[in-house]
Amino acid sequence: MKPDQDDYRKLLCSTSMGYTAYYVWSLQARRERKYNVSRLLAALSSMKRVRAEQALRALGVVGKTRLNVAHALAGFEPDMIASGPVTGISTLPRALLERAAQALGEGRDLVAEEMGDLFVCGSCGELMEGAPATCDVCGTVREGFLSFRATESMGTLGPHTIVRQLEQTWGTLQALVADLSEEQLATPAVGAASIKEQVGHLADMDVVFRERAWLILETDNPQLPNAHPPTLVQAGRYRTHLMVDLMEAFHTSRMQTIDLLRGLTVAAWRRTGHHTIFGTIPLTHQGNWIVEHEKGHLIEMAQIRHDLLDQRPLSLPHSLVFEILEGE
Repeated sequence: MKPDQDDYRKLLCSTSMGYTAYYVWSLQARRERKYNVSRLLAALSSMKRVRAEQALRALGVVGKTRLNVAHALAGFEPDMIASGPVTGISTLPRALLERAAQALGEGRDLVAEEMGDLFVCGSCGELMEGAPATCDVCGTVREGFLSFRATESMGTLGPHTIVRQLEQTWGTLQALVADLSEEQLATPAVGAASIKEQVGHLADMDVVFRERAWLILETDNPQLPNAHPPTLVQAGRYRTHLMVDLMEAFHTSRMQTIDLLRGLTVAAWRRTGHHTIFGTIPLTHQGNWIVEHEKGHLIEMAQIRHDLLDQRPLSLPHSLVFEILEGE
C-alpha cells in the first residue's frame, strides 16, 4: 500500500524534528569536546534531513525555484501530524547511540575501536557504518553518500589555510588585549576564563600541537600521546602573570610551530599518526583541531573585551579576520 498524504505529513514532522534535535545535540557535543559523539549525532541529523526532503517532495510542495520563493514569501504552513518518538528508533542508530551512552557514562568520548566511519545515503537517508559499494536500501553508489569520517571530524581546512590562520592568531591576540589593564585582563567572565588564562592556555596547546606534528613528520605512524593536553582549568595560574610575558610565550611557541609547518609538501601533511580517540589520522586532522580550538577561545576573548569596554565594538583589521577556505 502506497503512503498517503497523512503518512508523508507525519514523516515530515518526525524527520524535521529529529533533524533539528540531532543537529543541536551535535553542536553541544562538539562544545564539550566529545568529537566522535558529535560526529555520530551529525550523521544522524543528516539521515533525518534526507528523509525530511523526501517527504516534502512527496507532498508536492517543491517546484521550480521561482514557485518555491513565492511559497516562502507567502508563509509556507503545512499541516503537521504528531508522530511519536522522532529519535533513536531504527536498529543501527540505536546501537550506535547505546555505545555513545556507555562511553559518556564513563566520562569519555567514543574511541576509534567503538565506532567506524559513518555514511548516510544521499538518496534515501540510510545510515551505514563503514562504506559499502552501494546502499543496501536503494542501490545508490558510494559516491552518493554523505561522509562522517573520523579523519574529517575536526574540519576540512587544507594546509595553506591552516598555516595562514595559525599565523593570524598572533595579530588577533594583539588586537584583543590592546588598551586593557592587567586587572581587566585577569577578570574572569561569567562562564569563561579570563583573557590571561586563555592566552596562557593557547600557548600550552600550541606546544601540544607542535609536539604531535613533529612526531607525525619524523616517525612512521607514531602513537600520539594519550595524556590529555593542558586544560583550561589548569590555566588559572596565569591570572597572576604579566600579560606581556604571556604574549611573549605564545609568540615564541607559535613562531616555532610556523617554522615547522611552513613549506611542507602535500605528502607531508598526509603523513599519519595514531590517536586513541580518532584512530589513524593525518597531520591535517591535527591542524584543523588546533585551528578549531583557537577559534573558540578567540570568540570568547572578543566577547570578554566587548563586555569589559562597556560594549564598545571591537574593530579588527581586515587582514586579521579568518578567511575560511575549506577543502583546498
